[in-house]
Amino acid sequence: MQSDEVVRLCQCFERANLAFWVDGGWGVDALLGRQTRPHSDLDLAVNLADLAAFDRLLQHQGYARIARDHDPEWNWVLRHQSGRSVDLHGFVRDAMGNGILGDPGEGSSYPAGALEGRGAISGFAVGCIAAPFVLAFRNGFEPRDVDRHDVTALCAQFGFALPSRFRI
Repeated sequence: MQSDEVVRLCQCFERANLAFWVDGGWGVDALLGRQTRPHSDLDLAVNLADLAAFDRLLQHQGYARIARDHDPEWNWVLRHQSGRSVDLHGFVRDAMGNGILGDPGEGSSYPAGALEGRGAISGFAVGCIAAPFVLAFRNGFEPRDVDRHDVTALCAQFGFALPSRFRI
């Protein structure tokens, strides 16, 4: 997915007064203030109550929700005929400020403070997942090459030590 499409979509979300936070690879590049690698999709954290509004807006932009086995009700993927996609992660804030994804008993959340990141994509300011939380999330699973790239770039930019899974 190209940066001009990401910015165009983010502008549409803002015009519709829909709050969102850029996650995933574009979130890392937003924190870095520059695109450092290609991205196949746009990951967004959104308020669960707004999930249907995002779905409608994206459908109006030529995206269609794709059916995937075992998808939770709070995580939708919409794909454009061009192949680009948007992955929506709906959350509900609890009293502590955590963004709970799905059943609170499962422990999936954006911890309090995670949604306080700020960055820019092609000069367009966006909210995103804060760098320390990106590093913690990426340290929670076996890293892929793109994860190694993203984590190394974030640590270099912000002066963080490499998380344990990324140390050679």
